[in-house]
Amino acid sequence: MELLALALFALALNMDSFAAGVAYGVRNIKLPVTSLAIISIMSMGAITMSMLMGSALAGYFSPIFAHRLGGVILLLIGLWVLIQSLQESRRKNRGKETPDEDNPSTIIKIHIRSLGLVIQILREPSRADLDKSGTISSKEAVLLGLALALDAFAAGFAVSMLGFSILPTALMVGIGHFALTYLGLQAGMGAIATGLSQKISTLPGFILIALGLFKIH
Repeated sequence: MELLALALFALALNMDSFAAGVAYGVRNIKLPVTSLAIISIMSMGAITMSMLMGSALAGYFSPIFAHRLGGVILLLIGLWVLIQSLQESRRKNRGKETPDEDNPSTIIKIHIRSLGLVIQILREPSRADLDKSGTISSKEAVLLGLALALDAFAAGFAVSMLGFSILPTALMVGIGHFALTYLGLQAGMGAIATGLSQKISTLPGFILIALGLFKIH
């Protein structure tokens, strides 16, 4: 059961990676193995760090309370992810997706340039190709990895309080990230995923909500 929960957790975290892969495949943007490895390692690092923090905090509570608190946090993250996915789908269906220069409200504007770029990459993965070369370089992969690791950080904090082991979780997330990004690339290049990433965009939220509810009881 724990292995299944871990696999579902890794799947939920890495659906964004699949969507990013689809976006690159459709646009014929190459993602070399080196860049893909950098992104995966960054996700592993983020979830390891957050799980260490979560484990340290859990030590101040009783095991039962920490377990339930982790479930509640995971549930709230799932709700947030679900709401964001539904809003994004609704926005795309209404045809309101326009370039940022024409519609400043489509992304969060942050004055810190590097952080603002990360937020933009979260909304539109193709922005990671800064030099428009058609290839995500190692340096560009760091920005993309940072963007995709943000989700892993919060969720890792929650699952550590649920008793998930750090090493297996980090490995599962890293391998899942690599595999799903690659599958997304292939799907995008094969033009078989025109609306696939949008159709499954709510799946991560539902998975995290289900895991949270299961762990609370």
